[in-house]
Amino acid sequence: MQTRTVDQSPRRRLVHLVLFGLVVAYAALLIATFVMGIWLIGADGRPIGVDFVSFWAAGKLVLQGHAVDAYDWVVHKTVATAAGIDIKGRFTFQYPPTFLLVTPTLALLPYPAAMLLWTAFGMTLYLFAVRLIAGGWNATLVALAWPAVLWNTVVGQTGFLTAALLGAGIALIDRRPALAGVLFGLLTVKPQFGLLIPIALVAGGRWKVVIWAAVSALALAAASTVMLGAASWTAFLDSASRINDAILTAGGADFSKLQSLYGYLRALGFGSEAAWLAHGAFVLLLAAGVAWLWRSAAAFDLKAAGLAAATILASPYAFIYDFVMLALPLLFLGRTGFSGKEVAVVVAAALLVGWGPADHLATGLLAGILVLGIVAARAYSAQAAHLGSIDRRAKLQP
Repeated sequence: MQTRTVDQSPRRRLVHLVLFGLVVAYAALLIATFVMGIWLIGADGRPIGVDFVSFWAAGKLVLQGHAVDAYDWVVHKTVATAAGIDIKGRFTFQYPPTFLLVTPTLALLPYPAAMLLWTAFGMTLYLFAVRLIAGGWNATLVALAWPAVLWNTVVGQTGFLTAALLGAGIALIDRRPALAGVLFGLLTVKPQFGLLIPIALVAGGRWKVVIWAAVSALALAAASTVMLGAASWTAFLDSASRINDAILTAGGADFSKLQSLYGYLRALGFGSEAAWLAHGAFVLLLAAGVAWLWRSAAAFDLKAAGLAAATILASPYAFIYDFVMLALPLLFLGRTGFSGKEVAVVVAAALLVGWGPADHLATGLLAGILVLGIVAARAYSAQAAHLGSIDRRAKLQP
């Protein structure tokens, strides 16, 4: 059996102090950048456009009865600039119409206030999911100190929401299967993170969760169609195709910012076909591993950690703010503690995520692989122990 670290009071206090210090440092940094006029509101008094502007502007268009125009890149930007938001470049709305159902509420507020509300709302959901997974002050500190929290907060992205839906969904699979399915259905607002969830559920025989996930996803799609019109889906599909060409093929967002195997290979100079082939093979490997793990007799925490880690790695379209969800496998694994070597791996992963996008290294991708490595090592040890137990029982039989 793998040895876990012993809970020593002085060490525990030191860890608490470091984690609390990181959280305070994040808050201080945000306050300092706000005062300096380089975050949220500029020195000239104009709101600074970051990723969140795409949600806010889309919400404005929905309120005006022009949901389809949320996918028009020119009109979308015009709405934001007309409101006096300082925008450099373009922030396109890249989500299905199901996400448009949320945006009108945000657009009822001025842009800076809406972004703060969105961040607070997402963080609340994220911490609720953390409580479902591990609970207690320790887990909350770990979740808040995870470096991707700062990355997501700065740009007002969806990292908190996706981590909350994925984490709570996995945590409730056996406790509240219907609710877990609904949460997975809601996660379809970012469909790239749903590649491996059905595989885990089917392999593990969680059919009730599968049914509820399908029903909730279809209901959400139907609601968006009724409220926004079928044309919104046509516009989304057309826009998604153009965005994929611009970002995944042409590299309009800078390949080095993509924290996926596909993005990393493109940043290194590989062509689109070679990168897709490698990423596809990687996804198949992840899918096989998830299926094996969820069919095995491994502990649920290990299965949950494996699914959470593999989910972020499987998506070809993942940015550093999406790696808020990489805290989830660590929370599941942490319920049984970490060995000394595992602690070193976790620290390395945290440093990589905190480092952020780099020109020659997909830091998020590498961090995810390190965390998945912990899962794989534990799964190997658990399987070896299981086979050893079977062998011993067989020898004892007359």
